[in-house]
Amino acid sequence: MNTYFKVIDDIKASLIAEPFCNTVTQGDIYEVDLNKITIFPLAHIMIESIDIQTNQISLGISILFMDIVDFSKDSVVDSLRGNDNEMDVINNMLNLAARLQAVMSRSNSYSGTYELAGSFSCTPFKERFENNLSGLSCDFTVNLSNNMTKC
Repeated sequence: MNTYFKVIDDIKASLIAEPFCNTVTQGDIYEVDLNKITIFPLAHIMIESIDIQTNQISLGISILFMDIVDFSKDSVVDSLRGNDNEMDVINNMLNLAARLQAVMSRSNSYSGTYELAGSFSCTPFKERFENNLSGLSCDFTVNLSNNMTKC
């Protein structure tokens, strides 16, 4: 049963093909060296839960889409946008998440082995980590077939 690997590999391939994603990592977020400027924008995949049923296995997946917020030394002119690009970062990460959702829900390469169950639930974040990162945390579920026999 290598579908678990296929889900992660397909997500990685879809994300790395996008212009707003330089790096895709997987596992514990605290193992990623977030102090390296060259890795951003970054998507980090975490398998949060696995629900095994008789005919189906559901993977609860979270992806952190993040980039560094740049600050301008100029005085604040726009009270809505401030003197940083945080809104641009959120917008770019939203587009990245929406593109992944579209690819996963419409692509023929995913059908047959697993499928997206429902929608992406995304929550924007800012300054979540110590080096001025902002982005989106997206949660979704992927269903796989459970082909294990009772024997």
